[in-house]
Amino acid sequence: MKILIVGSGAKEYTIAKLVSQYEETELVFVAPGNDAISEFANCIDIKADDVENLAEFAKANEIDMTIAASEKAISNGIADKFNEEGLMIFAPTAEAAKITNSKSIAKKFMYKTKIPTPKFGIFDRENMALDYARKSKYPLVVKTDAHQHGENVFICDNFKIAKRIIEDLFDNAQKKVILEDYVAGQEFSYYVISDGYNAMPLNSVVPYKSVLEGNGGAMTSGLGAYAPFYMIDRSLESKIFKEIVYPALDELARGHNQYVGILGIDIILDRGGKLNVIEFNSFLKEPDAQCVLNLLDDNLAQIMNATVVGSLVDDYAEIRTKTLFSTSLVLSAGNYPSEGAYGEVITGLDEITEHCDVSYFNTVKDANGNMLTNGGRSLVLTTEASTLEKSAQKLYECVELVGFDSMKYRKDIGKTLIIGC
Repeated sequence: MKILIVGSGAKEYTIAKLVSQYEETELVFVAPGNDAISEFANCIDIKADDVENLAEFAKANEIDMTIAASEKAISNGIADKFNEEGLMIFAPTAEAAKITNSKSIAKKFMYKTKIPTPKFGIFDRENMALDYARKSKYPLVVKTDAHQHGENVFICDNFKIAKRIIEDLFDNAQKKVILEDYVAGQEFSYYVISDGYNAMPLNSVVPYKSVLEGNGGAMTSGLGAYAPFYMIDRSLESKIFKEIVYPALDELARGHNQYVGILGIDIILDRGGKLNVIEFNSFLKEPDAQCVLNLLDDNLAQIMNATVVGSLVDDYAEIRTKTLFSTSLVLSAGNYPSEGAYGEVITGLDEITEHCDVSYFNTVKDANGNMLTNGGRSLVLTTEASTLEKSAQKLYECVELVGFDSMKYRKDIGKTLIIGC
C-alpha cells in the first residue's frame, strides 16, 4: 500500500512513523513533512493547502490512500477534490468540516441540534460585544472564531480584562469574536472515527492548555495530555454518543455533508455531571496524537481504509485499545505562545528514544545532522504504563535526558487534574 499523509507537524510525524511499520505499507509520502519525518518517509515539497497538486501527485504515484491530518488541507477542500478525482482519502469534506474550523458555525450548529454547550454570543461588531460582556457574569470566556496557533481563548475574571481583550481582537482584524459562559469542571477531548453515518470511539484525552502549572497563565493549543480520561465508563460514553456524536453526524448527513474521518470533541464535564461541548476538531490535536495512538491496539491504516469504503462497522465490532495510560509532554523553545527560540541544538535525542516516543513539532536539521529548535513547541515526549502515576513518573525521567537552551515545559502533566474551561 502506498500512503500519502498531508501535513507537517507532530501528529503527521506520529502517523507516518506508525503506518510505515505495517507489513502492507510499501511507501509513505508526507506533504510537505519536516526534517524529522524525512528519516523514515518521503517528504514531498507540496504545501498542505495546495489540493490541486496533491491530487496530481496522488494520481501520478498511484497512491492507495491519502490521510489529511492538516486542518488547512481539510478546510481547503482536499476531500472534495480527491473525491471528484476518484482518489481514496481519509478526511471530511470542507462543508462537513466547517463545524471544526469555525467556532461560530459550531456554536450555531450545536444550538440547532440541541447539543449541550455553554451559553454564548457571537459578535462581528466591537460595541455589541462590549455591551454583552458588560452585562455578563464572570469569569467570561472570550474566543476567536478560527483555530489559530498560540492564544485564541481567554478566561476573563472581570469586565476590565474582557474589554481589553475584545478591543485587541477587533483591532487585530478578527472578524468575529465569541463570548461564552465559563463552566467549571473537568475538560477532556473525546475522539471518534466516523464513516459519515456510524462512529466508533478511538479514545479520550485530558489536555493541559495553560502555560503555567495548576492551570495558570495564557491558554495555548496544548502543552501536554494524558489518556484515557479516568472518568470515562460505559454510562458516560453512551451519554456522549446520545447527546453529541449521533446528533452531530445525523444533522450533517441530513444536509448531505457526511463526516468521514476523525472527529474530536472538546467537552467539559461539569460538577453536576452535565456535558458541555466547547468545540469540534477535524483530526487528532498535535499534543494528543502520540498519546492516543500509543494506546491503539489495531492497525490504523486498515481502520482508516474501512472507514473510507464504508465497511467500518462491518469489519470492526470495536477499535481495540491497550489497558494502559499514556502521558504526553510538550517541550517548547522560548516563551510559547508569545515568542519562540530558533537555532538551538537539541541534545539527548539518541538516548531518549530508548525510553519514550518522540514526535517533532517545529524543528529543523542543520548540515551536521543536529536537530535544532525552530520556534514555539519543539518536541512531544510520550510514555505509557499500567497506571497514570507510573506513566507520568516515567515521562519526567525521560525529560532529564533531553535538553536545549531555552527549553520550557509543564511539570504537572498527569499529576494534577485540570479543572475549568
